[in-house]
Amino acid sequence: MKKILLYIYLLAAMNIGALPQLYAQQWTEPINISNLGGYSMNIDMAIDHANKIHVVWDQKITSSHWLIMYTCSEDDGLTWSEPLDLLRNTDLWMLQPHIACDSKNNLYVTYTHNGLEWPPEGRLIKMLTYDGQTWSEPFIVSKEMPGSHYNKVVVDFKDNVYVFWGYYSSAMYYSFRESGNWSEIYCPYCDSADIFAFTDGHALSYNLIHWVGTSMSFAYYGERSQYYEYSTSSNQWTNPEIISSDTIVVDIDLALNNAETPVSAYRKKSTISVGVTSDSTMHTKKEGYFWSSPDLVSGTDKRQIGQQIAIDQNNDEHVVEIEYYNSSPSEGKLIHYSKSGKDWICSAIDSAIHMINYPKMIFSSSNLYVFYYKEEEVNNKGIWFSKYDIITNIKEEAKQTPELKIYPNPGSGIISIQFENSSRQLVDLSVYDFNGKLVSVLAHRMLPPGMQRFVWYANSTTGQKVKPGTYLVKLTKGDSSATQVVEIVK
Repeated sequence: MKKILLYIYLLAAMNIGALPQLYAQQWTEPINISNLGGYSMNIDMAIDHANKIHVVWDQKITSSHWLIMYTCSEDDGLTWSEPLDLLRNTDLWMLQPHIACDSKNNLYVTYTHNGLEWPPEGRLIKMLTYDGQTWSEPFIVSKEMPGSHYNKVVVDFKDNVYVFWGYYSSAMYYSFRESGNWSEIYCPYCDSADIFAFTDGHALSYNLIHWVGTSMSFAYYGERSQYYEYSTSSNQWTNPEIISSDTIVVDIDLALNNAETPVSAYRKKSTISVGVTSDSTMHTKKEGYFWSSPDLVSGTDKRQIGQQIAIDQNNDEHVVEIEYYNSSPSEGKLIHYSKSGKDWICSAIDSAIHMINYPKMIFSSSNLYVFYYKEEEVNNKGIWFSKYDIITNIKEEAKQTPELKIYPNPGSGIISIQFENSSRQLVDLSVYDFNGKLVSVLAHRMLPPGMQRFVWYANSTTGQKVKPGTYLVKLTKGDSSATQVVEIVK
């Protein structure tokens, strides 16, 4: 039994993503972390450097009175603190909270003050901070810019704090705090005739902030997906890049893979008949100076919304979305798609007859975390949470891969490895240790068709004998891969 469990752990750690049938795709049982009833939306979250999870959202009291709520978990989502009303607001609509943390685990929460105000002269972007013990009083970030909305807060690797926001229906603006002082307010694309907007979709890599968003122009109909790159060291922006020619609908997200290549998932607008929508989920990534042709993740017979994307430690891609069918009542499903080779493998996280909405997903420490609003029953509404452990979520019964024949196993010195090669193609045959670290490369070259045999002398790439223990032999041929455990004994 111990060997089976060890085998499962090792296979998961090795990124055996090329074989989709191995994945059980088990998310934890969803739990209601707010238990406040009523309607909630605009969820955001952050995980600090102590692995504490922080969540903020809007909580409806009346149609014109909304609160900004906060909760946290110190045990990886098992238990949650009592929701806290951050503003003690008695009569206004506080809107669109966002949260970020710095390296010292200080929290920064931004929001739109008086979001219902129309005309919107009363709308402002405000921030409050938390030092681990005390929440500050809110202060205005979008100074002398009434009408501001759609905020976002980002903290870079130097603990500089950036706040972004929209202004009426025009371009995006931002200001940043560096060494305790706030900069002037900037507008990166105000000189353009087109309108460019940012979304929540962003990622950090050293001194760069990668953004996705939307644009509107007289040159085309509808909204287009855009990519922006911002250098925090020089305070400079690249020219916007159109990700695809698809018309999109608000929802777009971005993540960076292990090579720090931007990857995006977005909601493509489509109509299959009058009054019936079938918005689909598309996926693309930047390849050099261009974005790849979008591939379909899901769609064609239902409506997809709330697209989120994350990439795990194995460089596997994950998309979460809400799917609605054109029926009454319209059942909503929270769906997880994982990329396996060229295919997207689907699994359901949760569903609700009444409503399920506003997903937010993040990857951290080998886990995917997702938060969303759900009305399971009329009297059971709130913010719900589930997580997915990348390491342990593979098929419970790991079976011997017939494609790889290893003998003797266990062995002490000379290990023979055989496999059939169906065609002339690039083949990689490598050995990894318990932690997924590369030990030895036995082959990485074009091989002819036919039976192939290699020998591993139980040594590392430097020629040193490996210690007794369990290792993994991974074979990659074209788009397929197989992995087998081998034990080295004294």
